Amino acid sequence: MSYIYQNNANSNNFNNQNTQYNNAQGNRYQSQSQNYQIPNQFESLQGSMSFANPQDGNNGSGLGLQADPLPLGLLQALSTRGYPHEPPLLEELGINFDHIVTKTKLVLIPVKSSNSISQEILNDSDLSGPLIFFLLFGLFLLLAGKVHFGYIYGVALFGSTSLHLLSKFMGSNESSVQTKLQYFNTASILGYCFLPLCFLSAFGIFISLNNTLGYTAAIIFVFWSTWSSSGFFNSLLQLHHARALIAYPLFIFYSVFAIMAIFV
Repeated sequence: MSYIYQNNANSNNFNNQNTQYNNAQGNRYQSQSQNYQIPNQFESLQGSMSFANPQDGNNGSGLGLQADPLPLGLLQALSTRGYPHEPPLLEELGINFDHIVTKTKLVLIPVKSSNSISQEILNDSDLSGPLIFFLLFGLFLLLAGKVHFGYIYGVALFGSTSLHLLSKFMGSNESSVQTKLQYFNTASILGYCFLPLCFLSAFGIFISLNNTLGYTAAIIFVFWSTWSSSGFFNSLLQLHHARALIAYPLFIFYSVFAIMAIFV
């Protein structure tokens, strides 16, 4: 009996020692967690990864995370706005509406002096406007009963590539001019100056262009596009008294689309 009592006493002492050890370890971990502070490099984070204490209990979670509020409303949901610390979506895509409007005005009202075109507009390689104009040209031809989307984009790709190589050869001998002339600059100028031909295809919806009136309108719109594009290239390539020389291949390029709108 004494042996059994001794074993029970030893097991009780062992259990008491384990309990005291666990309580000591728990108190030590609790004191360390209370004294722990977030490093400074994490306090400067913003957005959904911020460790700042939320002022409102409904805005955060138990982890102390706080998300930037998004604008509310249906119109705000359909807009391109994001989080406050993020740039706008159009800026990330490189779409500048001010440049689009400015270049469209320069095409509609061609300038006599090439020096009046700013260098920022000349170096802009936006292709959103040209894609819209080519799509409108094909849509107007479709409404007139002509399906030529493949021809339109095929001729545009081949013509822009050929005119870009020709422009590189005709450019100034200065290395800076040769370096800054990129393919997308050429494609952007050709596409924006394509706008007058959209008017020609729009007239084809209501009247037939295969007559004297249609030929006259086609020549006017082709000259319009040629004059506008030659002004852009003359400024971009820094040509001197060579606007007529660069206008000749441009006239051929735009004449192909006019013939497509009349005869094909």
